[in-house]
Amino acid sequence: MNDNFTISKLQDAALLYLEKNLDKHYTYHNAVHTREVCAAAVEFASRAALDPFESKALHLAAIFHDFGYLVSSHDNEALALPYLQDFGKRFNVSADLIARAHQLILETVFPYHPVTEAGKLLCDADIEYSGRACFLSRAEDFRQELAAENIVFEDREFLTLEIKFLEENSFFTDMCKNLRRRGQLENLQKLRNMLHKFDARMN
Repeated sequence: MNDNFTISKLQDAALLYLEKNLDKHYTYHNAVHTREVCAAAVEFASRAALDPFESKALHLAAIFHDFGYLVSSHDNEALALPYLQDFGKRFNVSADLIARAHQLILETVFPYHPVTEAGKLLCDADIEYSGRACFLSRAEDFRQELAAENIVFEDREFLTLEIKFLEENSFFTDMCKNLRRRGQLENLQKLRNMLHKFDARMN
């Protein structure tokens, strides 16, 4: 793999495969989310001035970080490896780059404990939506996905869950904090306001 054009082709092929084969009940962990993570990872890698190898590994990890959902939502990070290897072989990705990308995917096991700079950037890319206007709609996508797996939250429960998520999950890099933390705090306040209004209606 020699250039970003090849990575772009690999991403297109991989996400087309994901769209066609992923169970439709995954309304959050799907190709739409993956495209957003890829875009964020590429942006963050450029801003962080990662070396070319780490930048490519980060991009590959972003592409495949949720491919394990094709098999199971449990231990999905480890389950992504065969897909990474298969597409890597088709696109002549080096074994070293595949191995590094999978190491980065394993750094996204939740709750996050990334240990490398690229791992921190990948974790940040995975939740950067929490600092954008789309957060509430993505949260609802996640709620629908959980409901399809018989994990059902009442309105107040889910608001409380999302508030806790934003309170406990800030970003790992100063760069992403500068880019998304303000939006994340705005979304947190929106959720708190929604909870306050919900409780006022119930009283």
